[in-house]
Amino acid sequence: MTDYIIQYALGKEIVQVDGLGEILSEIKAQGRNINQLATLANMGRLSVVQSEDLIVAYSKLCSQLEKIAGEVNS
Repeated sequence: MTDYIIQYALGKEIVQVDGLGEILSEIKAQGRNINQLATLANMGRLSVVQSEDLIVAYSKLCSQLEKIAGEVNS
């Protein structure tokens, strides 16, 4: 919010991107999953993690964010 107010006050262009809510929700969910896995690993209750699904999910999110950033910057 602070960045928005500063940009507005300085008269700079502000770009609003629709559709980020779904992507941000997914990023938050993935972050919670990682935190839960880290907690279990630190407690010694988890020793092996199959990270292929997590890597695929993050790759998709990164691709979506790169596409949006490219559209905003063009």
